[in-house]
Amino acid sequence: MTTCKRSRCRWTVLATSLAAILAAPHAVADMRTAALATGSVGGGMLELVDAGPESLPDGATQLFLEVVINQAPTGQLARVGLVDGRLVADPETLRALGLAWPGSDGDAAGAPVVLEEIPGVAVSYDASLQRLHLMVPVALLSGPAATFGYAPPPAPTLAPETRAPGLLLNYDVFAQGDRHSRSLSNWYELRLFGTGPGVWRSSGVLRSSDRPETSSSGVRLDTSWQLDFPERMVSVRIGDGIGGQLDWTRSTRFGGIRVSRDFSLQPYRVTVPLASFAGEAALPSTVDLFVDGIRQAQQQVGPGQFRIDGTPILSGVGQAQLVVTDINGQSRTLSFSLYNARQLLQGGLSDWSFEAGKLRREYGRESFAYAEDAMASGSFRHGAGDRLTLEAHAETTRGLDMAGAGAVWLVGRRGGVASASYASSRSGAGRGTQQAFGYQWQGRRFNVDASTLRRDRAFRDVASMEGSLLPARTDLVFAGVGLGRGHLAASYVRQDTFDQPSSRYAGFTWSQSFGRGLSGAHLSLSFNHDLERGSGTSGNLYLSIPLGRQHQAWASASRQERGSTASVGASRSAGMDQEDWGWRVQASSGDQAGGQAELSRLARHGQWRVGAQRWNAGNTLAYANASGGVLLMQGRLFPMRQAYDAFAVVSTDGIPDVPVKLENRLVGTTDEHGLLLVTPLNAWQKNDLSIDPLLLPPDISVGRTRLSAVPATASGMLARFRMHAVVAVQFAVRDARGQWLAPGTQLRAEDGSPVATVGHDGLVYLENPPAGGRLRAATAACSVLLPATLPARGWIDLGELQCH
Repeated sequence: MTTCKRSRCRWTVLATSLAAILAAPHAVADMRTAALATGSVGGGMLELVDAGPESLPDGATQLFLEVVINQAPTGQLARVGLVDGRLVADPETLRALGLAWPGSDGDAAGAPVVLEEIPGVAVSYDASLQRLHLMVPVALLSGPAATFGYAPPPAPTLAPETRAPGLLLNYDVFAQGDRHSRSLSNWYELRLFGTGPGVWRSSGVLRSSDRPETSSSGVRLDTSWQLDFPERMVSVRIGDGIGGQLDWTRSTRFGGIRVSRDFSLQPYRVTVPLASFAGEAALPSTVDLFVDGIRQAQQQVGPGQFRIDGTPILSGVGQAQLVVTDINGQSRTLSFSLYNARQLLQGGLSDWSFEAGKLRREYGRESFAYAEDAMASGSFRHGAGDRLTLEAHAETTRGLDMAGAGAVWLVGRRGGVASASYASSRSGAGRGTQQAFGYQWQGRRFNVDASTLRRDRAFRDVASMEGSLLPARTDLVFAGVGLGRGHLAASYVRQDTFDQPSSRYAGFTWSQSFGRGLSGAHLSLSFNHDLERGSGTSGNLYLSIPLGRQHQAWASASRQERGSTASVGASRSAGMDQEDWGWRVQASSGDQAGGQAELSRLARHGQWRVGAQRWNAGNTLAYANASGGVLLMQGRLFPMRQAYDAFAVVSTDGIPDVPVKLENRLVGTTDEHGLLLVTPLNAWQKNDLSIDPLLLPPDISVGRTRLSAVPATASGMLARFRMHAVVAVQFAVRDARGQWLAPGTQLRAEDGSPVATVGHDGLVYLENPPAGGRLRAATAACSVLLPATLPARGWIDLGELQCH
């Protein structure tokens, strides 16, 4: 037997192994194949390239090598051959590795390929590690471009345990009076949710006045039932509603059914074209994306082509840069020009709506006045590409058919957005047409918006059949330029109506914000001139100065054709998160001389305000307003602020006085029943609700301290923090010899189930133990008897107990 020192033997065995590997690489290949079968190659799993039937030259030594391309491990094993010191591979194997070379698609592609003969490819064979290193030009990497960045988020889901029925009443009461008359009006909305699919809503107005010509009345506004399908972004509404529209059509109020695409059901999804950036890397690299000098993303990429899809982080023109830094520290920069427009849809994405029913008449004055004839309309928008969005619209009713098509497209890379549309109608007035054109460009300092819409006398839409007239021509031109902290803008508006004089106005606006001593102050100056009459010029000068977080003072002066007015005022706004007071005072001189004073209060149960106005004529008007809501949910009535969207009832399982936070802002504490109403929440979004366990009594056990509340449209939900009161018992146990029980000793109940583990110095902690229970310590062959009576909750230290 040969003996040697440990270090010497280690190097001897290593040298012998390397020699064996170099002398017989096929033996290593066999070992690699065996390792592949056990899934333990190179400390991780490697995948054998699946290239179908492979052919190697006769007499070639077969090798299974781990492939590394451009210093990036592929995680794959390739079957190659060794012939006279040269490596050959089947073309299918190389194609499966993502390589393409001259002639790889030809008739001779089936013959084995000598790796060293592929133009531009450097080959290195590491026999000791059985690795094949290839340095390949990016042009020969045929794999698809790796895509990173934005991916559509999953559709929001409503947890079944958060569903709870409820009935909500929103109200807004306004009363006013002077020495001549008094009036009272109330807007209300009633919602029913959680009792079935969707939400039911009804709204109306109640009025009362002491004037003889105005009697008390009530008018229904809208009644509807809405059902949402967030996975498909589709909303169905039955009842009163507003039809869909495009920029060159009109929306109408109707009663019937509306089925539409609703992007608000997936609020985290981006619908406008993404900012897509493409590049290539020869080595594993880090890619940094900068937009207007601010880094927006960082991504690790492998060799080959790549594409990064980023969410649009600007509106208008911008400049982007991709900085590609490889593993050797070498960097290169790629620059791109950007233009993002909200009028465009992502390629392949569609937006649509379909309505059928009858138009509303005398809305706000009559409760059930509808047109005699039914109507139907539909609107459609489709992203034909990231630079082109196609549009279509159609309407029909008795005696009218109207249809049109349009397009919105991005001009070049940063040339702005142009739009055009054409519509035609056929009615009793004959055949009519409508044309519209528009252009918009928005830069960091300069922006322009111009549009025109023209109709002939015979053109009609559904709304015009009920007496809603269409103008013959509408022109709009707007141009603005940024001046540091200021902005300068000019506008031109023209509208022509059949058989009526034209209206043409030119406007000018200048605004300036201030820093340093007047930080937050804002000054604006505007003029408006009637080009038809030539004398109707009005102007307004306005200055506002913030005085802290909630206080503000302002002054204004205006001149119109009928006279001039100057005003000064100050106000304090009420904070939104907690109950707070607000006020407002104003004094005016000139043609509208007078004053106003108002006091307001924002509380958890609603908002109210009272005030008075007085004019030169000596008439004083006093008014009062109260708005809020009442919610019936979880068997209780909750006075609340007016709910515009969704809300939640937080439950702490009957534990009172628990502080609750919404998006890390304290919004209140639970009442004596362990309930708190939290409003407002955003429907179909993850609203972060949390509690602080450090503020709870020590005898409260909490299941979780944070949850994401996702409510449905205009509905309430139950957000439950599971918790309960416990009786916590602590004691120390000594054995029969007076020694502490050994740490780690298991205490078991009489049925043998483990109850607690003994800590150092014999300490034991229990939650809700059975009164009078007996705990057995198996290793010490003794038992501990608990007190016969224990309180319902609290912390109890029993001191030292003897294990008998």
